[in-house]
Amino acid sequence: SRLCEFLTMSRWRRLAFRTVTVAVAGGGAGLYMYRQRLKDNKAVAAEDFNAAQPKDRLQAAFKSLKSPDGRIELFRYTTCPYCGKAKAFLDYFRIPYEAIEVEPMFKSQLAPSEYKKLPQLRFGGEGGAWLVDSDHIVNTLAPLLGIEKQLRDPEIERWRNWARESLVRHVTLNINRTLLSAWEGYRYIDSFDTIPLANKLFLKVVGAPVMYMVATKKTYPTLVKAGELKDSDDWRSVFHQQVNHFVDEALKTQQFHGGRHPDLVDLDVYGVLQSIRGHDVYRDMVANTRIGPWLEKMDAAVAQPASA
Repeated sequence: SRLCEFLTMSRWRRLAFRTVTVAVAGGGAGLYMYRQRLKDNKAVAAEDFNAAQPKDRLQAAFKSLKSPDGRIELFRYTTCPYCGKAKAFLDYFRIPYEAIEVEPMFKSQLAPSEYKKLPQLRFGGEGGAWLVDSDHIVNTLAPLLGIEKQLRDPEIERWRNWARESLVRHVTLNINRTLLSAWEGYRYIDSFDTIPLANKLFLKVVGAPVMYMVATKKTYPTLVKAGELKDSDDWRSVFHQQVNHFVDEALKTQQFHGGRHPDLVDLDVYGVLQSIRGHDVYRDMVANTRIGPWLEKMDAAVAQPASA
């Protein structure tokens, strides 16, 4: 029995050692790749990239925005909150597009684009014109859909800013609060046959430690500095408080922030939260906050023709 016990302990030690080794190796490789990604992301500014696009091609694309022959492609990550904002906008206003899932570590799908952050819209297929950055995409297309007035509403801008600055950070922090949670956040990649198996494995081994480090070493201090978190706070509880704050102060007793129909606030917040749909963090949020009824209404609204 002592021999069996010894062999069992030895197996557990080997497993523990391998797990730690993989985590350390993944973290080291991930840190290098993360720094390279930051360098690539800063190489071209969104404003400069958008300004360099051929205006005549964009104008032609805008004239057939809702045409099934428009050939619009949305380059995104499923779990990217900013991509979720762009997707929610396109879905609600019934703008037809093809979603291109980008592999987060190597980004081979973005080879045709000098800009390396997401989301990106491409009009006209290969060699076409681009729009990048979620806010720029929405703010450029909104006037074409008759909702330009919303862009000048200070109350709408206040809550859109809350979604892009505060909500996104709380979502990022909570979905990556542990290595296991960060790993779960990458399970979605298994459903995409266009991404090679080796890349999927690499993404989980390297990407999860990277996002854990980003959440704990960058996102958390940013929220502390902003006064939205204290060292003694439970991150999940504060996230739920933020969600309830939106329900109580933005929605109040209305169906949507926009009243009878969703406005840009509704679409931005919904898009951010859809980036974690299917994760335990999302299920826990629905179960322990007052956001559920609004989410159900938004699910129905996005699935039905939009009304401005």
